[in-house]
Amino acid sequence: MNDDWLKNPKLKHIDKKKLKLLISLTEQAEKKEPDKLLPFFIEVTNRANSMGITFNDDETDIILNVLKARMSPEDIKKIEMIKNLSAMITEKSKKGKH
Repeated sequence: MNDDWLKNPKLKHIDKKKLKLLISLTEQAEKKEPDKLLPFFIEVTNRANSMGITFNDDETDIILNVLKARMSPEDIKKIEMIKNLSAMITEKSKKGKH
């Protein structure tokens, strides 16, 4: 797998623990069938959350861009739909707090 994603400037100040997890995630994803990548991403995210590790939007985008390189067009559409829904929920939540 191409490691160019590690050169992303958005990773410059990432916590070492998170970076190690991201590298592990991409290495594991490399061994997955393309149709298993979306469920894998969800599983890993849940596991990280249970360990107290959360990914910000930039980190999540980096992960998804790495995974999308091997995903089917259908799974990519699902990801985009989930991201859009999440953004809408976040925006609605922000408006409700004002």
